[in-house]
Amino acid sequence: MRNVSIILILITLWLSSCQKRSKSVTGEVSIDSQQVDVVKVHETSAPPVHELDKYLYTDTLYVNDADELLTIQNGLPKGGMIDPDGTPYQDASGKSYQFAVFWTRLVNESNKPIDIHVSTPADSFAIFTPPNSYLKLFLVPDEFSYQELSSFNYGLADIKSFLDINFNRGTELQITLEANEDHIFYIATISYQAAGVPRGAFILKGNDLYYSMSLAPDGSGMVYCGGIEVN
Repeated sequence: MRNVSIILILITLWLSSCQKRSKSVTGEVSIDSQQVDVVKVHETSAPPVHELDKYLYTDTLYVNDADELLTIQNGLPKGGMIDPDGTPYQDASGKSYQFAVFWTRLVNESNKPIDIHVSTPADSFAIFTPPNSYLKLFLVPDEFSYQELSSFNYGLADIKSFLDINFNRGTELQITLEANEDHIFYIATISYQAAGVPRGAFILKGNDLYYSMSLAPDGSGMVYCGGIEVN
């Protein structure tokens, strides 16, 4: 038990130090390439840039045929534990998981509505290197508040009940963003028999959305999670 406690404490320390050790990636990307090269500033309902930037991992503007299309901002992780008292997430069978919560903000940069469908399958994904390890993804429906950026787990409460109920279910988000409209939401991850410094980000390839997840040094991978349609 002492070894387990030490490991959990180390995971929490890694997560709490993410803001200090990581720099955000800001740029413009063709939806058919991965080159990042141009900074973009938004005039939306987000908090002042210097506040959001403290918790920002990637900030990417996707373009389509030279027209601005969609900006996807992905936040740094918080978590390790599901409660401030150091409680790890355990499923109904008693298995313990590394927990992390992220946020993603979508901004419609075009002059047309964009339909966005995001979904996380009920399946587990063996994307990490340790044997028998896997990842599960969840879209949490709680409303995200910018005032909670500095709070434990970005203000996400009662996460155990949500994970228990949705452990073997897919989760989804269906929205239409009007021109210059934005939407921000939570994504929660649990990892079994894999640990390390987590990073997660939605990326757009063509019209398809993928979630890229890594746990350094235990590997990384991508999961298909829906797509977009410009009206």
